[in-house]
Amino acid sequence: MFVKNFRSILSLFICSFLSVGAFAQYEQSFSSSDILHGMQKLQKTARVLYIAAHPDDENTRFISYLVNDRKFETAYLALTRGDGGQNVIGSELRESLGLIRTQELLAARRTDGGHQFFTRANDFGYSKNPSETFNIWDREAVLSDVVWVIRKFQPDIIVTRFNETPGVTHGHHTASAILAHEAFKAAGDKNRFRDQLEFVAPWETKKLYWNTSSWFYGGDEGFDEANFIKVDVGGYDPVLGESYTEIAAISRSNHKSQAFGSSGTRGSQIELFEQWEGEKSKDDLFDGIATGWSDSENGEELTKLIATLIENYRPSAPETSIPSLLELHKKVNQLRTSANKLTKVDLIEKLILKASGFYHLLSTSNYYGSAGDSLNLALEIVNRSSYPISIESVQGSGFKLEEGPSIAIGYNQSYTADYAVKIEANAESSTPYWLKETASLGMYTVNDQLLIGDPENKPSLYVTVELKIDDVTFSLMSPVVFKETDRIKGEVIEPFYITPPLTIHFSEEVLIFTKPYQTKTLSVQLKALKNNLTGILELKLPEGWTLEDAKPYEYENLTRNETVSFDIKIRSGNDFGDFELGAEAILADNSVVTKEVSEIIYEHIPNQVIISDASSKLIFSDIKISERLIGYIPGAGDKIPEALVAMGYEVEEIDLANNSVKDLARYQTIVAGIRAYNTNEVLQNQYEKLFAYMDAGGTYIVQYNTTYSLPNKEFFPYKLNLSRDRITDENAEFKLLYPDSPIMNYPNKLSSNDFTQWVQERGLYFPNNWGEEYQPLLEGHDGGENAKKGALLVANYGKGKFVYTGISFFRELPAGVPGAYRLFSNIVSY
Repeated sequence: MFVKNFRSILSLFICSFLSVGAFAQYEQSFSSSDILHGMQKLQKTARVLYIAAHPDDENTRFISYLVNDRKFETAYLALTRGDGGQNVIGSELRESLGLIRTQELLAARRTDGGHQFFTRANDFGYSKNPSETFNIWDREAVLSDVVWVIRKFQPDIIVTRFNETPGVTHGHHTASAILAHEAFKAAGDKNRFRDQLEFVAPWETKKLYWNTSSWFYGGDEGFDEANFIKVDVGGYDPVLGESYTEIAAISRSNHKSQAFGSSGTRGSQIELFEQWEGEKSKDDLFDGIATGWSDSENGEELTKLIATLIENYRPSAPETSIPSLLELHKKVNQLRTSANKLTKVDLIEKLILKASGFYHLLSTSNYYGSAGDSLNLALEIVNRSSYPISIESVQGSGFKLEEGPSIAIGYNQSYTADYAVKIEANAESSTPYWLKETASLGMYTVNDQLLIGDPENKPSLYVTVELKIDDVTFSLMSPVVFKETDRIKGEVIEPFYITPPLTIHFSEEVLIFTKPYQTKTLSVQLKALKNNLTGILELKLPEGWTLEDAKPYEYENLTRNETVSFDIKIRSGNDFGDFELGAEAILADNSVVTKEVSEIIYEHIPNQVIISDASSKLIFSDIKISERLIGYIPGAGDKIPEALVAMGYEVEEIDLANNSVKDLARYQTIVAGIRAYNTNEVLQNQYEKLFAYMDAGGTYIVQYNTTYSLPNKEFFPYKLNLSRDRITDENAEFKLLYPDSPIMNYPNKLSSNDFTQWVQERGLYFPNNWGEEYQPLLEGHDGGENAKKGALLVANYGKGKFVYTGISFFRELPAGVPGAYRLFSNIVSY
C-alpha cells in the first residue's frame, strides 16, 4: 500500500504542478535574477493556501508578498471558475466565460508566482446568501474538493478572503469561508472522505485566518486595527526590481474580462488578519511554525547547502551553480515524500535547466489534429552552458516514438529531430475536462479523482525527455505546440489541440417560429480541420418537424480550413415548445462527427477551444413583432442583435461618431448594448445625439450599466440613480404594475406565463432612485427582501420615448426563453 501511495502521490503532484499554468512551459526566457530568486525560494518550506469563491477574489497583494518576499509556496483555491459573471471584452458567457477566466487566473499566477486550483462548483450566478448557494451546490462534494486540495497541497496555514457572516457579501463568498473552516478540520480526519486516502493522506493545517478589512465592519469609523495581526505587503525586492504591490497590480490586470486593470502602488501597505483556528499567533501569521528546514530530516545540512549555493552564485555565470544544485537534488530526493519535497525537487530541476540556459520546443505547423492523424513534429533542444547534458531517451505521450540513442549535448549545441508520428486512435478530444460530461446547475461532473482541483487539461500531446547531468537523471515534459512565424507578430506559439476532423456550425443559435408549419432558412457550415474530407451531412430533426427540401447534403474533398455551407429550409411542427436541431457529418470511412469546435481567441490568454454538441435551439412560440428598423449601439458584448434578427427584426449597428442626428432618424428604435456607457467611449462623448433623436420622436432603449467606471455625466434624460440592486432568483414573481401599458400589450399581450422558464436571474444593477418622469412597469424581489421596481422604467422625452432596463436579456435571449423574446419585442416596439 505504501508503494502504491508513493507512486500515486508523486504522479499526482508532478501532474498538478505542471498543469498549474502549463502554457508557462512555452515561456522560456529567464534571467540571472530569476535564478537567484528561485534559489532563495529553496530556503523556505512554508506553504499557504488562500481560499475564496471566484476568479478575481484573491488578494494578489498578499499572494505576491508571500511568494516573492517570504518565498513561501502559495496557492489560490477558487471554488468556481466565474462562469456566471459578466464579460466586458466579448460576448462569451457561461462555460466559455469560465474558460476565459480560468486562463486569466493562470496568467495572474504566472505573474505573481502562485499555484492555482479549483473545485467542481459551478458559478450559477449571483447569490445573496450561503443558504441559497448550498441549495444549488452539492455542499458535501465541494467540501470534499476543498479537503482534497488541502491534502494535496499540504499548507501550513489557510487564509480565507471572506468571513462566515451571511448577508455581508455574495453568497458564494460567504460559502467559501464556511467551507474553508469545515475543510480545515475535515482534512486531518481519516474518517472523512476516505476514498481520497488511496492517493493522499490526512493533513492537519496548523492555522486558519481571515484576511479582513474595515469594509467588512462598515468602514473605518470605530474600526480598531489593534485587534488584528498586521502584515505589511508593500515591500520591494531589488532582485526582481519591483515592489510586491506592483507585481500584484500586473497580476490583477490579467482579469481583463472583468475590467480589473490596476495601477501599481509603492510603499507600505497593511493587510489585516483575524485568527480563527490554531495555536494563537502574536506578531506573525507563522508564529510557532518552522518556515525553513529546521524540522526536516537533514535540515541543518540542507540549510547550509542552500546558503552556500546562494553565497557562491555568479549571475554572470549561472552554470557554475549546477554542481551544487545537483548535490542538493540528491539530498532533497532522499527526504520522505511530501508536497514540500516534490515542489523543491521540481524547483531544483528547473533551476538546473535555467542555469544551463536550457531550451526545448516540440512544435508542429498544425493547430489541430484528430485521433489517428499523421503529424510532423520538430524537436529542438539546446544546451547553452559548458556543462554537458545527455538526452537519455525521448518518449511520446499520445503517440509512439522509436527509441533513439543516448546523445550528449555540449556548449551551445542543439539537438534537433523530426518525427513523423500518428496520433493514437483512441486519443481524447481537447475540450476542458470539466466540460466533457453534462453539468448540473450547481456542479460540474468530474469522475476522475486525480483531475479534481486541476486548473486545466494536461497538454494534448507531449514527449517526456529523460535528461542526465553527471549521475543525476530527471525528466522533462515538452508539450506539442503549434508554431508559426507571423509577418507582423513574429514567432507565434499556441497550444495544440486534438479535435474532430471537422467542425459543424449552425448559423443561428436560436431560431424563432411563430406559426404552425412555418418555414425558415438557416445555414449549416462545415469546416474541415484536415485534408481530403468527403461525406454527407444529415440533420437530426425534432419529432413533427420536417425539411422542405430534403436531399443529400454532400461535401467532397474538403481541404484543411476549407468551409462549405448548406442552406437548410426547416418547417416547424404544430406544438409550442423549445426543441433541438442536431447534425451528423458522416465521413467516407463511416465515422460520424456531431461536434462543434468553438475557438476563444484573445491576446492576453493562450488560444482555447471548447468541443461541444453542434445544435441549434428551435423555439415555436407566439412571438409577434412590429415593423421596425432597429439601430444597435455596441456595449461590452452581447448577442441581442442576433436575437432581434431571429425574431424577424432588421438590425444595423450604429457608430455614433459617423452618424448625425439626421442619420439616426431613420431608425424607429435604437438599443444600447449592455454596459455601453461603461465601455463605449464614443457613446460617452456623443450621448447627447440620443437626446435629439428622442426629442424628434425616436425610441431609445438602454440596457444595464454599472456605476463602476461610469463617467460622471448626465447620460440619461432625467434623474436616474444606478445601484447594485438585483433579483437573483430566476423564478421570482414579477408583478405588472401597469397592465394597460403599451409595453405589456403590443405586439404581444403579456401575462405571468411570460416570466416562466427564465435562467440564472431576473436582472441586475437596477436603478433604485429616479425622477418622477419615469414610470416603473415591473415589481419583484428575492425571498425575504423588499420590493424592487427598477427593472423596467419608461419615460416620455419630447416626441419620443426612453426605456431603461436591467432585465438580463443578454442571458435570456441566447438561452431561448420565449417570454423574454415577447417582452423584448414589446419594448423595442414601444
